[in-house]
Amino acid sequence: MKRLWILILFVVLPGYIMAQQYTEYNKKGDEAMKRQDYRNATMWYEEGVMQCDSYSIEQLTTIWKLNKKMRPSMRSLMSKCFDCLRDKATIDSDSTAISQLILYYKEGIGTLANEERARSWSNRLEELRRPVESITYIPHQEKKPREPMKFFVGYAFSIEAPYGLTVGGVGERFGWYARFRTNMSFDNYTDKCKGTDEFISYPENTALKFTNKKKVNCLTASAGLVVKCTPWLYTSVGLGYGKRELLCEYNATSWDDINIKNTYWAKNIDHSYEGVIADLDFMVKFGSIFVSAGCNTLNFKYVDLNAGLGLFF
Repeated sequence: MKRLWILILFVVLPGYIMAQQYTEYNKKGDEAMKRQDYRNATMWYEEGVMQCDSYSIEQLTTIWKLNKKMRPSMRSLMSKCFDCLRDKATIDSDSTAISQLILYYKEGIGTLANEERARSWSNRLEELRRPVESITYIPHQEKKPREPMKFFVGYAFSIEAPYGLTVGGVGERFGWYARFRTNMSFDNYTDKCKGTDEFISYPENTALKFTNKKKVNCLTASAGLVVKCTPWLYTSVGLGYGKRELLCEYNATSWDDINIKNTYWAKNIDHSYEGVIADLDFMVKFGSIFVSAGCNTLNFKYVDLNAGLGLFF
């Protein structure tokens, strides 16, 4: 216990004595200032300058400004004040020291007047007084791996072309498709007619009569863009080539021999189309299975409905 008290005395007492000494010269200097005894005050505050005490430097600066007659005798002391202020401003970025240093440069206290240096330290003081913008930390986010393209294949159906195939692929947002449809009818025709069952041309000495039988040769091929709207809903739009031929059956009877009767097909040119086909479909995905529905138009004159069923893999 005794050793502990001795240790405390050796550590704390010197600091206490130095603190008393620091406050003593400022106290004596303040008492002299009240009496307007500036020479005596200068002597006491000079002890504080040896420690670069900010209060002592401030009081000496006040004496310099108030008593011009004492300035010649204070030049060396004010140079020491200037050195202390410069060190505090440069090393510690002390804003109070910087403010005084600006005054020293402007009025030539302890150094030569220098407006450029005063302006430079003024800028430095503005930077220190400017509020520091808070920096929001944004945690690093690992880049999400790109979703691989998923391919699909399915059965394609329309009213007039019930046999078809659709293939394609969809990535993270966009994809592609290709589609082919037909009704597996490729019958030839011998003549042409109009929509009113009127022949455009027909052989002589022959009686022609339409039956009620009709059939269609249909073939379409298209390709286009698939857009992933949601994880389960897709839409597709595309262009391609299509052909639809409406064939009408008729009987031909020879006038020379009515027993000679033949059956032929004529193409109805008013209801047959060939050219650009446009597709619009929606696909709904259930797990790995999808169903689709939509429509297509041929030359924007004939419209047919689409449907489909397929699988993603």
